[in-house]
Amino acid sequence: MPNCLAIDVAKGKSMVTLISSCGEVLIDPYEINHSINDFSNLLNRIKNLKLDDISVIMESTGIYHRPIERFFLENNFKVFVINPIYGKMQKRNIRKTKTDKEDCFNLANLFFTNTFKKYNKPDQLYLDLNALSRQYFALDELCVNIKNRYRNLLYLCFPEYEEIFKGNTVYSSIALKFIEKYPHADIISNTRINKLQTFFKKHEFRYWKSKAALIKEMALKSYPSVNMNDELVSNLSQMARLINEYQKDIDIIKYKITFLAKKSKYFNPINSIYGIGDFTTSIIIAELGDINRFNNIKELTAFCGLDPSIKQSGKSINVHGPISKSGNKYMRKLLFICCLNIVRLSSKCHIENDIEIYYRKKRNEGKHHYAAIIACTTKLLRQILALCKQLDK
Repeated sequence: MPNCLAIDVAKGKSMVTLISSCGEVLIDPYEINHSINDFSNLLNRIKNLKLDDISVIMESTGIYHRPIERFFLENNFKVFVINPIYGKMQKRNIRKTKTDKEDCFNLANLFFTNTFKKYNKPDQLYLDLNALSRQYFALDELCVNIKNRYRNLLYLCFPEYEEIFKGNTVYSSIALKFIEKYPHADIISNTRINKLQTFFKKHEFRYWKSKAALIKEMALKSYPSVNMNDELVSNLSQMARLINEYQKDIDIIKYKITFLAKKSKYFNPINSIYGIGDFTTSIIIAELGDINRFNNIKELTAFCGLDPSIKQSGKSINVHGPISKSGNKYMRKLLFICCLNIVRLSSKCHIENDIEIYYRKKRNEGKHHYAAIIACTTKLLRQILALCKQLDK
């Protein structure tokens, strides 16, 4: 007879109860901390009951359910980690009473009345790739915020820097090191030109003489918003140092992700798609994991949050609503950028590409540019899934 260990997860603690399929409460709901002692005591209580078929069900709660998930997987239990939406949709009672004990009973009822996929722990390769991917996105987001602050400080301390280091070269390693050392126009004005030349020559800059002369000339003409003793000047120096450090860390992570992703059997098929490079392929694999776990394109699009929202009222039904955005936001962003690149490259190189043709079709139907790109992301997902599924046949 099947039995269900229902766990209502919270931060650092959980409410647990064990219920049989006939509704008998074998272990009354009680609270445990996420510690080895409480986990071991619960395991002993379960073993003392001498039951054969026990399944563990819990809601996915970001990172808080991970200790319990790990413990029961290592002890060879059947673990079901479900989407919280299922629990939210489960009807409780007329008065809408919500307690941790009540949530445990609802989870058990959900388990016995529905069919869920057993949780299979991914290979360590995909876990490592996902960890690196999330670290990359976290550092990249921090770097963007710091770059915005850096640009504002540049305008206040030496606005001519944006003319000296044009475009993205203001974020180059040599520019960041120079601005970290000379963050204000007056500091450069008070520095001998041969010292500036030595800096560029030391970093093997090709036009070290002319560059130093140009900076010196502009510094003498400049009138910044703040004087050289202002605290904003030291802030600029600090921002330049942080960007340089973050960019080094990001480059290391990029190398690690690409190196590990090439060990996956899905790397070459995805990389063969026109417009997708090595690093983009690596991030796709890191976020999707073992793609074979998706049975069809509907599951994959739902995972990425690209499935359309459907609204029906009476005879009126809208099956072409906006995307749900309830899935992996990193994959949505990545697929969107991939499709933009594919369309742009195809139009420039005059290459007949399925994605580009589909984009033009949607545009001719009157779709907005962004709506057409979103439609292309689903088509790109179909291509990725089809190529990967061919390996497993």
